[in-house]
Amino acid sequence: MNKHQQSGMTTLLITSMLLIVALLFSLASYKSLFYQIKRTQNEVLARQAHWAAEGGLECGFAAIQYTGSISGASSTFNDCEDLLNLSDVDVDNDNYINSEYLGVSNKIIKKKINLSSRLAGAIQARSDLKLVGDYDIYPDVDGLNIDGNYNCIAIRYSNKFFFERTAPGELEVFDPEQNGPYQGFPTSGKCSITHKTLLNSNTSTEDLTKNNLKKDFIYDSDFDPFESVFDNTRSELDEIKKDFEIIDGSKINCDEKIRDAFLINNKVWVSGHCDLMGGTLVGGLNKTARLLVIENGIFATYGAVEFYGMVYHLYTDPIIDMSSSWTGMHSGNTLSVDDKKKAVYFQSGAFIPVGGLVLDSPQGLSVFHSSMNFKFKGDANPNDNSNITWIKGSWHDF
Repeated sequence: MNKHQQSGMTTLLITSMLLIVALLFSLASYKSLFYQIKRTQNEVLARQAHWAAEGGLECGFAAIQYTGSISGASSTFNDCEDLLNLSDVDVDNDNYINSEYLGVSNKIIKKKINLSSRLAGAIQARSDLKLVGDYDIYPDVDGLNIDGNYNCIAIRYSNKFFFERTAPGELEVFDPEQNGPYQGFPTSGKCSITHKTLLNSNTSTEDLTKNNLKKDFIYDSDFDPFESVFDNTRSELDEIKKDFEIIDGSKINCDEKIRDAFLINNKVWVSGHCDLMGGTLVGGLNKTARLLVIENGIFATYGAVEFYGMVYHLYTDPIIDMSSSWTGMHSGNTLSVDDKKKAVYFQSGAFIPVGGLVLDSPQGLSVFHSSMNFKFKGDANPNDNSNITWIKGSWHDF
């Protein structure tokens, strides 16, 4: 074999080795590239799952905002699941919205919401509250009970409560009205058995031997309905009043003055005493949500009328002996001498503010002598503040 033949073979051998090395490097590079492609595809699927789950959070949140309550929105969560191919959207007992996507990639996201809506309760009293007669209450609700029915709230109070039965009367809490607590509340909505009071004997919270009240009567010594109704603090009272038609009260023609004011504004603020008497003019207004506030005046009526709105009785002046203030109040003629000393609210008829009644007079007494069928309707309150937000630190902090 000559020198030139050996040189050609060496060249061929070196070239072959270089090609083999290049091939090995190429294979190694392609393996790494395939790995990166796979990782990229997995990341795309993971982000798709993540954004689908986040979409479930936003969909659930929008549903709650629209209905104003978790229980009212729960029936629409299935729509969120179907639209986004999610396996589950729900809200737990700690107010976390949970959104779960199960597919090629799985993702579960949970964020907490804050429900700063109005305080539940058809009647809310910071005064002592005395009911004499016969009462049927179709209550407000505050979410679902663990038994699947509703936590009905008939009366929320912070001082003393008295019920005096007049035969054959009783105080009975029924299931809420359809669309009562909020728009969309179902016909099938029932109160939990633990939230459905029936009183057929005299009851007083001063009598510790009796335990007749169920959980639809909420005692809370610290509750304050003001911010819940007005969405502002008491220190901003002047600012709050700017949204109202302000009138002076009257012991003679308060009904007429309030009616005329409501023809201008669906929010009326009465300063001073107000004898509504029969209340036929106020009761005859059309069914537009209204808010009537009586500030630092005694309020009385004997009418059997339905007012489509909320009444807020605000009494902050000192209460020593109110007897002289009842002079000239025709609607207070049947109020007892003893009750007149402390009473700042009295009704002897079935005057029913279906949007709720708030008795914000901590030192006073509110008295009812009535046969009343109180059917609560949340939509009758123009200040029904259902402010639902994400908890800070949980979502959208920018």
